[in-house]
Amino acid sequence: MPAKAALFNHRAELVFDLGTAPRNLVRFNPHGRVFAVGGFGNLSGMVDLWDRKTLKKICTLDAHGASLCEWSPDGRYLLAATLSPRLRVDNGIRIWHYSGVLVYHQQTDELFHVNWRPAPVSLFPQRSSLSPAPAGIVVPDTAAPAPAKPAGAYRPPHARNRPAGASESPRSLSDMAEQKVFGGASAGARAVPGAAPRVPVGATPEMAAKAAEKKRNRKKAKDADPAAVSAASEAPAPAPAPVTEVDILKRLRFLKKKVGQIDQLVEKRDAGEVLEANQLAKIESRAQVESEIAVLSTKLPTPSA
Repeated sequence: MPAKAALFNHRAELVFDLGTAPRNLVRFNPHGRVFAVGGFGNLSGMVDLWDRKTLKKICTLDAHGASLCEWSPDGRYLLAATLSPRLRVDNGIRIWHYSGVLVYHQQTDELFHVNWRPAPVSLFPQRSSLSPAPAGIVVPDTAAPAPAKPAGAYRPPHARNRPAGASESPRSLSDMAEQKVFGGASAGARAVPGAAPRVPVGATPEMAAKAAEKKRNRKKAKDADPAAVSAASEAPAPAPAPVTEVDILKRLRFLKKKVGQIDQLVEKRDAGEVLEANQLAKIESRAQVESEIAVLSTKLPTPSA
């Protein structure tokens, strides 16, 4: 594709070259005076009608989607149909006069086959000239209108189904997850009456209870005095909780692992391997790491005898 089409006489001599185009079908009318050349199936469905006597193109028809093309017994009308199961949509019939005028159009939900009623060609003697074009029909445009875009400001997906008076949207995914866990007004959070509150992984029920209590207190303070809420928000953050023995052991385990990695880098350097800048900086930090190990070791309780 594109394919080349040409006319030859009975001696296989070239009479006329129709050029190249996406075509795969040729149909002569019963009298042999007019012929159609077009592309059907997976092609565009454009059909050219030619006058065999004058070797001039009469017109071009748009038969997109058609899977059947047949001339009428009198040779003046060309039928194109879109059939099922070749296509499950836009099934129907279109009939053109060979002048290019559309004279009939009918669509149906499902059409399996269509054909002209047989009649002998002798009932329709050939005329010396092509018949004039009849009155055509106008097919209304049945294309569906484009859906209207919703008006209003843009809202992110997680806030589109929320009521207008809901609290402010979370500013990050972590904020949204926190709202879902601790009873926030985020979309998708659902409280089950009588069920225990949801607790995030790694947290305890006491942490969830404290968070819920803080939220209730903030709401009460806001309803009572909005100025008190702003003052509370400006208050300094509370001091961090004292480090527990478990935290010290985790830190020591991490630092000892880091010392082992530094030893491996030192062996590579002594073996003549070229290290990167960050690896050299890690080797230089060994003294600081060992100092921190010594300080943390003093904070651990001494085992009783």
